[in-house]
Amino acid sequence: MERVQRKSGDLWKILVIILCFVAVDLLGAAYVSADPPAPNGTYKKTCRNISYNPAADRLTANCEKLDGSWKGTQFSNCNQCLASHGDIENCNGTIECTGVGIPNVGSYKRSCFCCRMQGSTLRCYCIARNNASRWTSLTNASSYRDISNENGTLKGRR
Repeated sequence: MERVQRKSGDLWKILVIILCFVAVDLLGAAYVSADPPAPNGTYKKTCRNISYNPAADRLTANCEKLDGSWKGTQFSNCNQCLASHGDIENCNGTIECTGVGIPNVGSYKRSCFCCRMQGSTLRCYCIARNNASRWTSLTNASSYRDISNENGTLKGRR
């Protein structure tokens, strides 16, 4: 009888050891197959289901729009955006590179977001008095010494 008890005790020890090896193996496989970390950016605050493919330098996510709904979106050239000192930002459900080459004058940056230059025109979403965001633009933006947000509209002063 004592011999049978010793065998069953040994069997339990072997079983526990095998289960430990299986658990470690599964955890290791999960670690190896995990998605690579997504690039930094403010998009992380309002996007979910984020995945990043470093070989293609492409980011995929579902991002919240201004109306509260969600939109699937993709963005490529993440490394180029960050190297240019830009921000990868959620702009009404679309991931975009913002902040590159924009004028650094005035107070508009405090109440405007998703700002980017298209040629000589500055384009941003700016918050109006009613707290709604409005898409607005200012031509020849680099020629102004002061740029402000006036009730959701970009205004420049020379």
